[in-house]
Amino acid sequence: MEDVDMTGVGSEGTQKVHKGQTAPQNQKGDNAEKNEKVIDSDSDDDDPIVCSYDIYIKPRATADRQFVVMQFPNRDSSQPYNEKSESAPLAIRMKPKAGMFEMDVPVDPWHNYDRLKGVVMGDALSKSENLKGAGSHGLASGFSIGAQPASRGRQRTAANEELDPQPLIGNFENSVRNRKVLAKQTLGGQSVPKNGIRPQYMVGVFQGEQLHLTPVDHFVQMRPQFHHIDALAEAAARALPRAVVARPQEARAVHLTAKSSIDGEEENDETMADRIAAVQAEPWNSFRVVDENSDEAWASFYDTMFVGADTGLKSNEELRANIPKLKSVWSNAEYLEAIAPKRQTVKAKDKKLKGKEVVAEEDDFDLSNLEDTDSE
Repeated sequence: MEDVDMTGVGSEGTQKVHKGQTAPQNQKGDNAEKNEKVIDSDSDDDDPIVCSYDIYIKPRATADRQFVVMQFPNRDSSQPYNEKSESAPLAIRMKPKAGMFEMDVPVDPWHNYDRLKGVVMGDALSKSENLKGAGSHGLASGFSIGAQPASRGRQRTAANEELDPQPLIGNFENSVRNRKVLAKQTLGGQSVPKNGIRPQYMVGVFQGEQLHLTPVDHFVQMRPQFHHIDALAEAAARALPRAVVARPQEARAVHLTAKSSIDGEEENDETMADRIAAVQAEPWNSFRVVDENSDEAWASFYDTMFVGADTGLKSNEELRANIPKLKSVWSNAEYLEAIAPKRQTVKAKDKKLKGKEVVAEEDDFDLSNLEDTDSE
């Protein structure tokens, strides 16, 4: 996806590393040597503080640029999707409201590949995409439930034509070049809704004695999507006579359950059919793919992940002097007062005190002597 652009405004805090822990290092460049920390083991403390970091938080810049973290549970980390491993993504698309993500990655049709199945599945997927237009398969299309985009008569006629795979297999190289063969795999996933709480995750990058945190807008796990199987099922359904496809409506028992609101939440009258229709109607937004090892990607990394990069601020002194500090609206005493358990009244069980209320015993904490600590 496109790289996220953040403003150079942050907040400062401190992270401390204890004995026995390894100080983090940067991913690329000469800063790795600067991040190395010398740990002094000559100390009487069992767990001494050996180094500390200033923490800077980057806010979101604009609403139209988002930070997305993608995980690939079915892919080993030693085989990333990049140009170096010959598996750079072909396309990335997103449905913002539904939180749907899809990514097309290449498949090698020259090694360990069944050419007959590749031609048949590639033809079915190509015809299905022509019929659907900008539609999709699987979860992103509502599993083809309900109304689908109407296709033109010429497209439907071409989709119903039977495939002769032998000419395509005979000139397999030309078939691959003309995209008549299944030579891509689609990965997809859906981000978890935030319910108004953002962010839930942050990405941290170390630079010298600094830790820069960037909020994450979407966290999604990308797994293989079997769009080619769905396309084959659609092709088989189109080949059946209309009399076979049309089935009589059967009487079914419907159980209705009334749900009440919980914890003051508003009741949602939206049905599953409404959700499926909304997902189907939302168009895909496509993004330009930049390889992770390119100079453009690394330039965007430094501009995006570090507070003050856009204004040339690098040292701790410059950042402390120009970056606003994160301050709490509560003092230490107010914070303890807010989280301390409240006094409770209980009924006395003694017959002599029957009907009277007594205050539960509770240790009295004197919060007046607490002093606010200076974050600096």
